[in-house]
Amino acid sequence: MMIDKSKLVLVHSKNPNLSDKPLKTKEIGYYLDSWNRFKKNKGALSAFYIILGILFFVIVGPQMKSYDLAKTRPDEAFRFGYLEPKIPILENFGIFDGTRTITAGKRFLHAVMTESFGEGVIISGFPEELIDDVNHPNYANVTELTVKVDSYRYTNYIQSFMPATYFSDLDQGKNPLAAVTQTLTRVQFEQYLAQNYIIDIVEIIESPNPTNPEEPFLQYKVRVDRFKMFIGTSPDDTYFWFGTTRIGQDLFTELWTGARISLIMALLVVIINAVVGLTIGSIVGYYGGVLDLLFDRFVEIVASIPFLSVLTLLTLRFGNELWVIIFAFTATGWLGSYGTGRLQFYRFKNREYVLAARTLGASDMRIMFKHILPNTLGLIVTSYALAIPAFVFTEASFSFLGIINYSDAISVGLLIDQGQQEMQTYPYLLLFPALYIAILMISFNLFGNGLRDAFNPSLRGVE
Repeated sequence: MMIDKSKLVLVHSKNPNLSDKPLKTKEIGYYLDSWNRFKKNKGALSAFYIILGILFFVIVGPQMKSYDLAKTRPDEAFRFGYLEPKIPILENFGIFDGTRTITAGKRFLHAVMTESFGEGVIISGFPEELIDDVNHPNYANVTELTVKVDSYRYTNYIQSFMPATYFSDLDQGKNPLAAVTQTLTRVQFEQYLAQNYIIDIVEIIESPNPTNPEEPFLQYKVRVDRFKMFIGTSPDDTYFWFGTTRIGQDLFTELWTGARISLIMALLVVIINAVVGLTIGSIVGYYGGVLDLLFDRFVEIVASIPFLSVLTLLTLRFGNELWVIIFAFTATGWLGSYGTGRLQFYRFKNREYVLAARTLGASDMRIMFKHILPNTLGLIVTSYALAIPAFVFTEASFSFLGIINYSDAISVGLLIDQGQQEMQTYPYLLLFPALYIAILMISFNLFGNGLRDAFNPSLRGVE
């Protein structure tokens, strides 16, 4: 059949408004496609940002505050123990405002209310009748009262003004201020006065000067402001965001210092377990045969050793050094990576695309890392993402139980243990370390699940 070629014309020649548009697409690689899928998982993306925030505080948190009295002056740091959390802005809403509820004798509280330096210490709960008359008949049978105090002003008041034996000394005719006064020379007095340390002068003692009788030696018994003297700020300008511990340590700094140690150890443990376990597991799973049988028997022997026994024996023999803990967690920890790598490589080594690559002359290394590894990456990355919080939680648990007890380092588990012992009186000591562990566990679980779906090749191109 012959067709006249003149009748074969392009469509757009008859209709100039009709034209084909070229496809303008950009090639998307495997990792870019994985990132695009990961971004669509709102839960995993939110967890990722939370983890970044935690890492930020882990890195810079211990340096955010210059308070180091617990290290430089531990004999004075205990005076600032058990200060309630106080956070700027939130304190204006009555949350973390540094207040505490205490129960004390009415005469002691009356002294706090009436002394000039005690102004603002008691916030609420003290009856107005007792301010003018501590022996008011309505409160004749009341010896103790429960009031709300500013823990920062209260602590400074106790340390700078009110000795513990105030009323017993007063009843015995002693000077109740003797326990909190300091005796200074004239030079020291002038220095303290210039630095605004002195609250008031209790007594000036004159001693004869043999060389110059007209200028006697002077000694000043004074009361000093402990906050300004040792911290450099007044109670109102002092902020401990997470409060202080029993010995006056800043809980905010201690928490992020312990978290830094835990996360660094977790990363080291995961990297060592990944390198050792995944390397051996991939080789054994890919080649199989006698090699697989021999390593399976060896792995069964190692897996039968209880981890707690390994940890206990190593800490008893070598102490609680950081390298000992890392070695204990890697001695048997690589078995999980080994099992994952072996199973995945054994599963995919006989797939059609692997056989095709082998037929085309691809080397074993190219097949293992170019064709098989990307298909196993989702499960492997997920297991490693979950291994980090698992280590932190396990290390914190053993620290809480006292099995791990660092001699020169702090840990989150130790902070939780200390907080648990005093949670009835000072719940914030347990709240913040426990909240950190909970947020870390949830975030890494959501993050790991998001990575699993993102790196799954079977979901590529699926909306």
